[in-house]
Amino acid sequence: MRLALLDIGSAAARLEVVELDDPRMPRAAWSVKARTRLAEHTQVSGEVTEDGVQRAVGAVRHCVRAAEEVQPDALIAYGTAAVRDAVNAAELRERLGEAAGVRIRALSPSDEAAVAHHAARRWRGRSGQMLTTVDIGGGTTDVVAGTGDGSPEVVALPFGAARLTRTYLPDDPPGPGQVAELAELLRETVPRALSGLAGRELGHPMALSKVLRQLAVLTESSPDSTARHPYRLRLHRLRPWIPQLAELDQRQRAKLPGVSRNRGRRILAGAMTAELVLETLGIEELEICPWGLREGLVYLFVEARTETPRDALALAGDLFT
Repeated sequence: MRLALLDIGSAAARLEVVELDDPRMPRAAWSVKARTRLAEHTQVSGEVTEDGVQRAVGAVRHCVRAAEEVQPDALIAYGTAAVRDAVNAAELRERLGEAAGVRIRALSPSDEAAVAHHAARRWRGRSGQMLTTVDIGGGTTDVVAGTGDGSPEVVALPFGAARLTRTYLPDDPPGPGQVAELAELLRETVPRALSGLAGRELGHPMALSKVLRQLAVLTESSPDSTARHPYRLRLHRLRPWIPQLAELDQRQRAKLPGVSRNRGRRILAGAMTAELVLETLGIEELEICPWGLREGLVYLFVEARTETPRDALALAGDLFT
C-alpha cells in the first residue's frame, strides 16, 4: 500500500509517501514540503490571522497537487498543535481540508506524544526496557516514559517553543524582563508537572523535535567546525548558550550553527525549557532521535495492517479526532 501522510505544522506542511510493503519503511519513498509559517501568523490570543490561513492553505494545496504524480492509495492529513490549538481551529481545519481534499485530523497532545515515543522505541530497537523521550515542539513540551508494555506515562505541557515565544518573548531580541518572566514561569510549573517522573529510573533518555536537534548542532559545534549530525544534547554545553541566545535577535541567531531562520525566534524558549526539563529529571544528556510523529504513525499503521488497504484508514479513524 502506498500511503501519503500530510503533516501540517507551525513551520511547514510536509507530505511524504511511504510504501508500507517496502523493507526500507518508514523511510519515505517520495516527499514534498512547503512553508506554512503558522507560528509567525498566530497572534498572542492564539488566533491564526487571515494571511496565515491563506499561506497555510497555499502550502497544503502545493503539496497535494505535487503528490498527484505518485498516485498514493490513500491520503491522511493531520495538523499538529499549531492547527489543533488555534482559537479559530474549526475554520482553519475546514479550509485546509478543502485544499487537501480530505478531512484534517488531529491527535490529542498526549496521544501525539505517545506516538512519537513509539517511533523512538522502534529507532532504538529495544523492547521491554525503560525509555524516556523529551519533545519540545511548537505548541507543547512532552515527556514520555515507558517500557513498551502497556501505555506509557505521558506529561504534555502547553509550553511549546513557538507558544512561549509568542506569549512571553514578543520582542526581537527579548528584553531582560521578558526573559526573566519566562524563566519564572518555567521554574514555577515544570518541576511540579514532572514531579511524578523526577528521581525515578528513566532508562535511556532520547530527544525528539527539530528544536532539540538544532540545539544539539549549536552546542556540539566549535568555532572551527559544525557538528552537522550530533548524536547527543548535553546539559553542561546547553547552559552557557542560553544567556548568549537571549542577547541576539532572530537574524543573528540564524547565523549560528544549526539554527534555521524560521526557528531562530523560538530557539531561546526551547533552550530554556530544555534546560529546566533536564535539570528536573536529573538527565545530563539526551540521545538525538531523527524519528518522530510521522515514523510512529507509519509503524502503527504497519503493525495494525492485515490484508486490506483500508486498515491504515481504519486505524486513523481510531487515533485521530
